[in-house]
Amino acid sequence: MSKTEVLIVGGSLNGLTAALLLAHHGIRCTVVERHPKTTVQYKLRGLSPRSMEIYRSVGVEHEIRTHRTGDQKAAEIARAPNLASPDVQFLGKPWADMSDLSAAAAETCDQDVLEPILRAHAKRLGAEMRFDTELVALRATDRDVLCQLRDNRTGHEESIPADYLLACDGVAGASRAALGIARHGPGILQHWINLIFSADPLEPYLQGKRFTACFVTDVNGSLVPREDRWLLALQYDPQRGERPEQFDAERTRALVRKAAGRGDLHVELYDARAWDVGAYVADSFGSGRAFLAGDAAHAIPPTGGFGGNTGIQDVHNLAWKLALVLRGAASPELLESYDRERRPIADATLRQALARLAAWYKDLGRELPEPDTIVADDAVTFGQTYRGGALLDDGDGADEPFENPRAPSGRPGTRAPHVTLARRGKQVAVHDLVGDRFLLLANAGGRTWEAAARSIAPMVRAELDTCMVKPDDVGAVERLQTAYGLDKDGAVLIRPDGIIAWRTRGARRDPERVLRAALHDLLGQRASVKPRKQSLAREHRV
Repeated sequence: MSKTEVLIVGGSLNGLTAALLLAHHGIRCTVVERHPKTTVQYKLRGLSPRSMEIYRSVGVEHEIRTHRTGDQKAAEIARAPNLASPDVQFLGKPWADMSDLSAAAAETCDQDVLEPILRAHAKRLGAEMRFDTELVALRATDRDVLCQLRDNRTGHEESIPADYLLACDGVAGASRAALGIARHGPGILQHWINLIFSADPLEPYLQGKRFTACFVTDVNGSLVPREDRWLLALQYDPQRGERPEQFDAERTRALVRKAAGRGDLHVELYDARAWDVGAYVADSFGSGRAFLAGDAAHAIPPTGGFGGNTGIQDVHNLAWKLALVLRGAASPELLESYDRERRPIADATLRQALARLAAWYKDLGRELPEPDTIVADDAVTFGQTYRGGALLDDGDGADEPFENPRAPSGRPGTRAPHVTLARRGKQVAVHDLVGDRFLLLANAGGRTWEAAARSIAPMVRAELDTCMVKPDDVGAVERLQTAYGLDKDGAVLIRPDGIIAWRTRGARRDPERVLRAALHDLLGQRASVKPRKQSLAREHRV
């Protein structure tokens, strides 16, 4: 097999998302997955607005919404002894309305439905998929990563060199340990088993209200409805002699009937899978040419719905950096910013999930660290702040992992605040102008910045778009002043992942030199001046 640029270990949610993003950037990547097919389980079902914003940027938002498996925005989470009980407590919706923070809304697309969508789109863009294939050994050098693969169907083994390796093989995957990376955290907190079943007749309503999940106290588990196969997630206790293999078809039928409060249900077990609620973060998200993402990098309890969504943001952060380095548009040192940016966010997000877990379950049977104060979900979703990495910090902003996205600082290291701009008679969200390129966003008086970007675009390999607010778009001028902290002649440089990399509040002497220096500092020596025959800059103008 020929060399690949990025070998992705693990063909689940985060590995397939990484393949989609890398292929979107034109990077040759290969996914190896030890299972023959994508998952039939769906631990993850709620995609945050930020995750949908990411999928929107690569053109799969519509298909995900077409294949939605529930309603994260309208249906509620509930708690009841069983589904037939009148004693129901409604606990609110999984995702609050964040339409003022993004053009992309949250969505319900269970993992067993989402993964085939991601796989098909990544493959269409050129990613190679090798399922039923295991990584059995790896050897990293200064030049590449040599990976030993085994075809589980034939037993045939072969070596494949890769420029970089991305481990997305989960909490129990072997890659992290093989790279010699330790992890920290409270460890395993709970033991659960997911029972996928069909039941007729069973409706997803409580007291006439649709629910998206119900914690059923009679069985100490959660029921998650779907049109076809439902999920019953149950805690079990090995210290009391309980084992996953005890949850056979007969016991599943009894548990489902008890949870439903109905003894007449016809129940068929489809799949049973044990899993642990773990709380870990790797001590490093990379080693040389190998990187960790998703559950291989952090195990986050499901309270808050942060785990899978954090992994999606991991690979979104890394994909554009790998693409620029592999194209020679940036120095390899750019990749060091992945650990500096994402690991502190994983630690902070884990603390938030633990705080919610302590609030939901008072008696865990073991002691947790003193929980953090709970911050709002919208801050965890949209208010993540990087305090070092691929950004030029202007010294403005608090030293906290999250900020209030409804009162954004606009400083480098934060997600570009959601604003809409008039373009060809339509209002366009700024994140719809960000994709595989850097975006220089200039306020209405920043024509010198726009000219500077056009001038240096032929000289840098990192492709650069420009967008200047129209002087008569008074609302947009004010929004940039409020959300980004820009004067009328200020500008910001937004990275391909939608994070602000650099900001100037107002005019500067020699803007061309200033902007070129900013890109040079962000990307390293390989972003230095190198004339090209044709500019790759694009302008978003009327």
